[in-house]
Amino acid sequence: MIREESAGFVASPHDVVSTIRDAHEFYAERRIDERYESMALDLVRRHVSQQGVPRENEPLFGAALYIVSRHPWSHPNPMTKGEFAAKLNMKESSLDWYTDNIVDTLGFLALHDKTRQKFFVDPQGIVASVLESVVRGSVGEEVVQSVVRGSAISPVQLSERIVDRLCNVVKIVPIAFEEDLINMVQRMIEAESKRLVKELGGKL
Repeated sequence: MIREESAGFVASPHDVVSTIRDAHEFYAERRIDERYESMALDLVRRHVSQQGVPRENEPLFGAALYIVSRHPWSHPNPMTKGEFAAKLNMKESSLDWYTDNIVDTLGFLALHDKTRQKFFVDPQGIVASVLESVVRGSVGEEVVQSVVRGSAISPVQLSERIVDRLCNVVKIVPIAFEEDLINMVQRMIEAESKRLVKELGGKL
């Protein structure tokens, strides 16, 4: 299932606050939209709390902004990482390193569209919450039905049904991410199924 942040903090509250203020100045100087700034500042806070003060501030601030600007709801978003780095006047390699670091540290999910452009899902955000809720509920229903019927639906069929619901009914994720989403949901189904089967004593 989706990884949560660690409870341990390695940076002092003073360092976290100071870095957030520096990030605010960075975004203000570049006239970043307030909605994106708020989300990016929260990523900076979470990352610094887990990893400490960065060696370079600006690439971290740029990476946080890059990640929140590539939410699945922003699709289609044609701006490349190189173009984004140039817009902020920083090296693409630095932006790339800090992007990967934030994603790994905070457990972000990556979704690719049909052109393999990458978008990011916050494990604490709405998309992840709905995704987990739908998978958990659907798997729970299938497991109890398998107890009654004596047979279970395949993870592939269930994942396709769930993704269709997410993309076409609830419309929480654009259909462009269907392929990646099916693979992700299948892994979540398998993990949740194992948990429930164990809860039922391994008997279905």
